Amino acid sequence: MKADITKILNTIPESSGIYIMKDSRGEILYIGKAKSLKIRVRSYFQKSRHMPVRTKIFTDKVKDIKFLTTKTEAEALILESNFIKKHQPRYNVLLKDDKHYPYLRLTTQERFPRLEVVRRVKKDRATYFGPYTMVKEIRETIRLIYKIFPLRQSKDRLDGTAIRRPCLNYQMGRCLAPCAGYPSEIEYNQIVQDVVLFLKGQNNELVKSLEKKMKSAADKLNFEEAGVYRDKILAVKKVLGKQNIISTSFEDQDILGYCREHGQTMIQVLVVRNGKMVGEKIYKIKNLVDTDDNEILSSFLKQHYVDQILLPKEILLPHPIDDVSLIADWLSKKKKGRVRIEIPSKGKKKDLVRMAEENANFSFRAELGKEELSLRSLEELQETLRLKHFPEVIEGFDISNISGKHAVGSVVVFKNGIAENSKYRRYKIADVKGIDDYAMLREVISRRYRRLLREEKAIPNLILIDGGLGHLSSAEKVIRELGLLEKVDLACIAKGKFRNRIETDEILLPGRRQPIYFRENSPSRFLLQRIRDESHRFAISYHRKLRDKSSLASPLELISGIGKKRRLLLLKNFGSLDAIRKASMIQLQAVPGITENLARKIIVTFGPDHTTNT
Repeated sequence: MKADITKILNTIPESSGIYIMKDSRGEILYIGKAKSLKIRVRSYFQKSRHMPVRTKIFTDKVKDIKFLTTKTEAEALILESNFIKKHQPRYNVLLKDDKHYPYLRLTTQERFPRLEVVRRVKKDRATYFGPYTMVKEIRETIRLIYKIFPLRQSKDRLDGTAIRRPCLNYQMGRCLAPCAGYPSEIEYNQIVQDVVLFLKGQNNELVKSLEKKMKSAADKLNFEEAGVYRDKILAVKKVLGKQNIISTSFEDQDILGYCREHGQTMIQVLVVRNGKMVGEKIYKIKNLVDTDDNEILSSFLKQHYVDQILLPKEILLPHPIDDVSLIADWLSKKKKGRVRIEIPSKGKKKDLVRMAEENANFSFRAELGKEELSLRSLEELQETLRLKHFPEVIEGFDISNISGKHAVGSVVVFKNGIAENSKYRRYKIADVKGIDDYAMLREVISRRYRRLLREEKAIPNLILIDGGLGHLSSAEKVIRELGLLEKVDLACIAKGKFRNRIETDEILLPGRRQPIYFRENSPSRFLLQRIRDESHRFAISYHRKLRDKSSLASPLELISGIGKKRRLLLLKNFGSLDAIRKASMIQLQAVPGITENLARKIIVTFGPDHTTNT
């Protein structure tokens, strides 16, 4: 055992908490929790201990161990989950799907609530519904709500006083016009209560409520209003007929199933709310050699629910796990109500788990098919271009600028034919002045790989440049200077001529006079095009961001008293800086917040070309 590790082991506390293992560079390798830190951490370094290969690999790299103690094991569990989520250690079981599914947020903290789509749930006294796993699903829900209920669609902050005239939605009967001060708060909130019932899936209660209102209107001989309620009832019943009820208990459930093969795991979460299937979530976990099912499922639960506020009453698992009671207690405290974790052995609940596992298996096969297709395209790519290295990791570069202004570079990363968005990088050109795409490309490539070499990180197998022979030559020069010419392949993709009436792309390679063409339906061709288009998109988006920021800043940003809000108002009213330049004193003062003094400052700032007409 290494002397430095031995010294650390002698200082381990006996209390509960988390341990953080680091390598020589300070990179976090693994994070774990323990009821007794001393017993747990020492177990990693006992020679007699039979340990999995994965564990032996990272323990051999450990140079430092940090500890954070907690009062209870439950606190350690929460801390572990948060730290894993934040740091993403290499040797922990990690969720690869980092999507934030959308929720519907009903702003019940406001006097006149409205609906909006959000990606995160906050503790802000609003009411949240979801998650919705498909954008189509949430759009359809919003469309139905606005069709059935006259809920306001504006984003204004309302206090009951009129701020404008009623809009077209009021004329169409789709809004009560609270912005015009028409409905009382009580009248409006009756509509909100019906919307809540609809979103909670309590449509039977909603139908009863609407039928009561219809009868009341009919009794008052207000048949037109009764007809409106009748149409709403029919619309809600139509929705009821489409809903798939899978649980007669009408509870909120998350049902987990998974499929595991070849060191990969696909976890499927079926989301059931009020007994109805509302969607599914799919998570892919890789690099799980020598990791047991218990650790996978336990880690998944802790990471999946660490940021969630809207928790189900019941979670169904395919097999038992360690810490099940601890995790259940933790989730119950988060929910402020009991959360049950069950492992059903028979009956309806077992059937639901089996259905989740079947879905996970199907998703796994579909994903495997995509990976096989990607593998074939990469094999074809290597063969066609005669690459020295198998192109497992490809990085694509592009430069974007207009006449040398706001020049930026981008790099996108594809591994096994799949985009790794978290590894994308963008660069603001710092050293090159004027119009020189070749010099800009050299700067970006140099900055990229000097840093990777300095940090001892992996170099890609193939570098793909969007450009022609000049770009290829510039890139090759930098790669040679960095000593990477034999370690990496290099290629350029350029717009080619029309061949057989079809526009194609040319692939240019160092040392080869003639360009290479792929057949029209080649998977390799589509892959290179996708990488080229993605690098172009990423560069353009950054360029536009800088350009827009600059257009806002100059020259209005130089004027004291005109902040971001007033700059936006000026641009909104006049449409462009040129129109502001030509505006008169009276026209400028017509903009809310622009006083006579500020208008005069604008005229002085824009110079003698500014109109002085009044």
